[in-house]
Amino acid sequence: MAAAAAAAAAVGGGVRSCRGRPGHYHSCPPPHVSHVRGVRRRQVPPPGAAGVPGFGDSVSLLGRKSSLVKAASSESEGTSPSSSSPMSETEDFTPSEPTAEKKHRVVILGSAGGVGKLCADQLNASGEWTVRAAIRPNSDKPTPTGADEVVTCDVYEYETLPPALKDCDACIIAVGTTNFMDPLGPFKNEYQGTKNVIAAAKQQGVTNVVLVTSMGVEDILYPLNLAWGVLFWKKLAEEELQRSGLRHVIVRPGGLSNDAVSGAVVFKRRGSTPGGRVSRANVARVVIEALTCENADNKIVEVVQEEGVTEKPLSDLFESID
Repeated sequence: MAAAAAAAAAVGGGVRSCRGRPGHYHSCPPPHVSHVRGVRRRQVPPPGAAGVPGFGDSVSLLGRKSSLVKAASSESEGTSPSSSSPMSETEDFTPSEPTAEKKHRVVILGSAGGVGKLCADQLNASGEWTVRAAIRPNSDKPTPTGADEVVTCDVYEYETLPPALKDCDACIIAVGTTNFMDPLGPFKNEYQGTKNVIAAAKQQGVTNVVLVTSMGVEDILYPLNLAWGVLFWKKLAEEELQRSGLRHVIVRPGGLSNDAVSGAVVFKRRGSTPGGRVSRANVARVVIEALTCENADNKIVEVVQEEGVTEKPLSDLFESID
């Protein structure tokens, strides 16, 4: 089972399972983020710092006026924060005003995972999207440097999702189970979590959704299903999105690698025999192209890299898939 869990972590991007209710005080907030009376402000390294070229001294992020903020306030006044503030006291997240340069807003569920983080970075670099990173309560992963806005939500807790998707034009779902100690993890994250996001997207008028799953989801006997049926639940999540009526694209990467993978990006037809590898950076490229490419509408693509193949524009690859 340990081997299956490790393999599952390599194939699907995602965020770590964690405890705690959304909107409550974070005992360990992500690095470089401070909470000050309704405003989440990222302390960004100065220009020229490693990994942060072109950033200014700081980026202000509007946050949720929640019990988390009340807790921070009470701490500054020498009182103890409450750990049981009801969700009804949580006010809606207030999005920042759009700018002339960034006319569209996208929310990334699973933004702390490998693919989600790279999507945030690449979208921010494009200068066309306001990037909203959705992170789990008590997440111990750093907030993506490419995020313009940060919200706290849990895909398994539906009531936390509508504020996170408010005023967004598109949604990227890159969640996945990384902690396989919980047998219900894949059901909660891959299936019910995705189902909740779809419902919240429809409620908030978000009509453009890109879902990252995995190759092998159509093979019930594939060994990764030994990890509590993780691919089975991913497949059911895909079907929920296909039935939703939303404009969607489903991206199924092969074996994921943090490092560069040799060869050109190629798209396989759905149901192809699982195999091959692809870098997370290239999966992020495919996801971002899928947001606006008309050739990608309502398609499923399986993504790997192969040597000896001529590199083609991603729009042409989408067009080649029925």
